[in-house]
Amino acid sequence: MSIARLSWVVLLGTISLSLSSVAKADVMWIKAERQACPTVCQQTIFKFAVPAGINPRATKARGTEQVYYVCATDIGLAGWRVGFNIEYYPPGRCYTGFRKSEHYGESYYCLCSDKPMKPIGK
Repeated sequence: MSIARLSWVVLLGTISLSLSSVAKADVMWIKAERQACPTVCQQTIFKFAVPAGINPRATKARGTEQVYYVCATDIGLAGWRVGFNIEYYPPGRCYTGFRKSEHYGESYYCLCSDKPMKPIGK
């Protein structure tokens, strides 16, 4: 299985686990331009960015929690891909995997919820 396909499977599994952990939460994709997903979501009635997981190495190195937030971006010929946005690691990007490499978009959608959710593994 290719790295891009494996990343896609893992991300979808993470999203489904995140969304299933909160009963009756409404979610919506909100357009973002070079902003961190928590900032984007705070400006709407869906106040909470949907977290996917935490980067433990970055958390240990920086001393602050590095949460991956769910986003989606159009990477051109490959179309829309679900990815992640990190608040403190160029926050204005949605990163996603395709053909064994990482790509990013600076115009993307953040997945926002009307209820807070915990990242996977927390």
